[in-house]
Amino acid sequence: MTAVTALALLISKVLDKARELSAKFFEKELLPPIAEPSGGRTAEIIPQTDKTPKQEHSRLKEPAANPSAQKQEPQPKTQAKATNQETPKIPPKPVMSAEVAAYPKLLKIYKELNLQNGIIFDAERERNALELERDSLKGLAKLTKRGELQNRIDRKNEEIGLLKVGLSGIAKRYGFQRVHDFYKIFAVSKTANDNYQDKADRQEDSIYKRLQNYQREDADRQTKHTSKSKDKRAR
Repeated sequence: MTAVTALALLISKVLDKARELSAKFFEKELLPPIAEPSGGRTAEIIPQTDKTPKQEHSRLKEPAANPSAQKQEPQPKTQAKATNQETPKIPPKPVMSAEVAAYPKLLKIYKELNLQNGIIFDAERERNALELERDSLKGLAKLTKRGELQNRIDRKNEEIGLLKVGLSGIAKRYGFQRVHDFYKIFAVSKTANDNYQDKADRQEDSIYKRLQNYQREDADRQTKHTSKSKDKRAR
């Protein structure tokens, strides 16, 4: 009986110990770690996975910023205005008509005819002087000198006739039947050329004024831009 009693007591102690161990193990599994009084924290262990968190995954998918777009800087308004301000365009010259185009050649013929006309004019003036001298003779001189003066007048008239033939030959050499025909065509060409030159001069004057205005406005813009830059640096 003593042995039985001792064995029952031993078995009871073993069961109590087993229940105690089981209770401690159960509390360790269920209860979270409690912070120690010293203020230290138990390190939280995050399980490692092969998946990236959604927040980081979304960051990876964001498109990279364009480096060239980041380097671009907004230009000043004054520079934009200066770019939009175009240089005045030079308009084409007035249309040159056939009469205007022919004017330089006709002018050359005109000068040649004028030279010949000048020689004829001088010869006619000499003839007229001889005729006056002849008509002014009186007395004995009228009888002795009249014949000589008349011969000189006749030779001068022949000279004038040849000069006039040469004048007509100049016109025919350039394709005109008569000198008068040339002068008519030359007058038309000269009028057309004068009108053309007048338009060209007015256009050139207008272009010059426009360029002057553009240069003055550009200088004003540059001055304003420089003053604004100095004000910004001063601030």
